[in-house]
Amino acid sequence: MAKEAGGVTRIRKGHDLKIGGRPEKIVEQANFTGLAVVTPADFKGITPKLSVREGDSVLAGTPLFFSKRHPGMQFCAPVSGCVESITYGERRSLAAIRIAPDHKDDFRPFPVYSADTLGNLSPDEIGENLLRSGLWPVIRQRPFSTVADPERRPKALFIPAMPTAPFAPDIQFQLEGRGGDFQAGVRLLKTLCCAAVHLVVEEKNTGEIFTAARDARLHRFSGPHPAGNVGIHIHHIAPIRHRNDIVWYVLPQDVARIGKLFLTGRLPVSKIIALGGEAVSRRCYLKIRQGMTLQDALEGASLSEPCRIISGDVLTGSCRSVGEGIGFYDEVVSVIPEKKGRDFMGWLSPGLRKYSVTNLFLSRFTGNEGSRLDTAMNGSTRVMVPFGNIESVLPMDLVPTWLIKMIIARDIDEMEKLGIYECDPEDFALCSFVDASKMEIAEIIRDGLEYIEKNG
Repeated sequence: MAKEAGGVTRIRKGHDLKIGGRPEKIVEQANFTGLAVVTPADFKGITPKLSVREGDSVLAGTPLFFSKRHPGMQFCAPVSGCVESITYGERRSLAAIRIAPDHKDDFRPFPVYSADTLGNLSPDEIGENLLRSGLWPVIRQRPFSTVADPERRPKALFIPAMPTAPFAPDIQFQLEGRGGDFQAGVRLLKTLCCAAVHLVVEEKNTGEIFTAARDARLHRFSGPHPAGNVGIHIHHIAPIRHRNDIVWYVLPQDVARIGKLFLTGRLPVSKIIALGGEAVSRRCYLKIRQGMTLQDALEGASLSEPCRIISGDVLTGSCRSVGEGIGFYDEVVSVIPEKKGRDFMGWLSPGLRKYSVTNLFLSRFTGNEGSRLDTAMNGSTRVMVPFGNIESVLPMDLVPTWLIKMIIARDIDEMEKLGIYECDPEDFALCSFVDASKMEIAEIIRDGLEYIEKNG
């Protein structure tokens, strides 16, 4: 499954999806013309309490809501302007806050530090600044992939810098010219967590921004997706053995944003994302404002009909309408062809143009060249058949089929014995793709984690 040679952990199990529409390494500025949308549901594990009302004027960095459990944890406006609307979902849950920008870019000020004085800050000072500024939520924790608990410290912190999901951005290209901010962010996180910081890069990555990183342990991984998932890195470097075994993780671009906040005293509200897919004419990197709607991000790009717009990658992202905001943690927008219906007797055809991970179709022997992926399920849900497809793409020392059965049976003791605390839906997304039973395995894992979080 995984072999470590010469300091490189080689992942054998997995699969790299061949999807047309890879983004070109060109950065374009997305025009921010509409509303900014803040979606509390993006922040897992948070019960939001409003700090503003409709009609209130806000600065970039003004608190919009806070965590009921940790009132000091603020979630702030990405733009200056006026709160146009606040919408609610089921049971009066806060669904979205929409802000009409005034395009003045007025920012709420925060303390400014020089690079030399960052080392003098205490963990409490760093944490307080992150909580007040609204940047604390970029720190997430396993198990459960929730916003990190500021009252507990982890045994390790991970910075995954080698994403392998479809259309995933090149991290080195994404951080070009931001080396100082990144190094400052690593230093601050090292002080904050009081534990080892693990920076994970691809085997052949020689970028100075990573190789010269101080205050972090450099690890190299290689292999097909999901080799770039932080869950895989945690599993092989600092495994989670029980519920109280906490590990934090932060995306590299967010590490740079933390550094920039302290060096400039201004909340960083921009980031670079990748836009890709066969159904969109413009495939590139976009510099966007946090909270930007998909409509603004896709402005000027023609879409083929019908298509599916996904905030995130095709395996783990969420389908959203053009009026909704890009997910807080998402660094990819995918636009892929939508297909409805089924091919007549499709499984009896030679399958030269059918994408196949197993040897069912001839396309498997041509490396899936000429085949095309769309949203069709190519079959309906059926009984669980243990063909071994799931195990072939999961590079973790787990027994996934039995774990799935125990989740469905709601057997918490067995779920714990089978390693559910090491699991996350994104690590099982590829399992859903290859599963012959057409089960939504990632959703089953999510359901199991939510159940054990509430009842464990």
